[in-house]
Amino acid sequence: MRKLFALAAFAGLLAPVAAQDTKPKEDPPKKEALKVGDKAPAVKATKWLQGAEVKEFAEGKTYVMEFWATWCGPCIVMMPHMGELQAQYKAKGVTFIGFTAKDPNNTLEKVQALVEKRGPKLGYTFAYADDRETYDAWMKASGQGGIPCCFVVDKAGKIAYIGHPMYLDVVLPKVVAGKWTEADTEGLKKIEEEVNAVFKASGDKDPEVFLKTLGDFEKKYPELAGIPYFHSGRLSSLVKAKKTDEVKKVAEDLLAKAVKADDSGLANTVTRTLVLFPDAVANKDLHATALKSAEAGLKLAGEKDAVALFFVAEAHFINGDKAKAKDFGAKSLAAADGPLKTDIEMRVKRYDDEKKEEKKDK
Repeated sequence: MRKLFALAAFAGLLAPVAAQDTKPKEDPPKKEALKVGDKAPAVKATKWLQGAEVKEFAEGKTYVMEFWATWCGPCIVMMPHMGELQAQYKAKGVTFIGFTAKDPNNTLEKVQALVEKRGPKLGYTFAYADDRETYDAWMKASGQGGIPCCFVVDKAGKIAYIGHPMYLDVVLPKVVAGKWTEADTEGLKKIEEEVNAVFKASGDKDPEVFLKTLGDFEKKYPELAGIPYFHSGRLSSLVKAKKTDEVKKVAEDLLAKAVKADDSGLANTVTRTLVLFPDAVANKDLHATALKSAEAGLKLAGEKDAVALFFVAEAHFINGDKAKAKDFGAKSLAAADGPLKTDIEMRVKRYDDEKKEEKKDK
């Protein structure tokens, strides 16, 4: 995942839910060669990085074939929930396969590093291909261009669902029970429209509009209340609405979830809101929570993670500890490179600038 994602979106309420493939675009097929109801194509991988090789889709078993890449922020965001679903449905004969293919920004080395670090906690199967054969047989053939994208293969080896994995909580129960029908596929379109309405509401100036829209959606579809792309919007809107106690509770709940799943990205989502969102910075009652969140994120990400180090620096800064802010800011700069380094450099410069202003005032 591009770490710039963590800073570039700090003013937004919701993370993007899909990313476009970085491979040069080709003309899409004139007619979809793969659709719901068709027999699932074979899976050909160069290396199975975690879990047993899936040589064929066994009769009576259900499979989730999910396409992702290391540079795809929305893919990384979904991974912990995919792990939760794998654990929930493992005894029911469901196998999740995180499949990724080589591209200039998605090398075997990068994929292996991520799977080695996150894979054991996630608990599902990972496969890598150094060619695009399987990718094309599934993604290109079905006209899909954005990831994450998943295909649910039913017990007969046929494709029951093609789409974003955030809807798996409503798809999997029925597919596993053998009750997923064409009517359900049509009904999902209505759910997608309502999800889009939640995203649209995030742009409203009144945070209560988003909170009500989200609340109504979650009451109607409680099984989708855990969609990870809602976390940032919920927290930011609560901050803006000055619901401090609720902010603290949501932040604590999300941090507990992040620690359990070893999910530094989720911890960063919480911290980003608390240390960069103006209404949060202005609320002194949230500063202690911001520091706790930042330190938890750093513990998860590691001492060499530039973004996590920067968030700790910001948390100390808003808590009034300029010395620690400067120390962690320097560590963050040393760990960063490229555009991310430039972004961080501009922000940590404030630590020195403020000291100069203080001396000038004296």
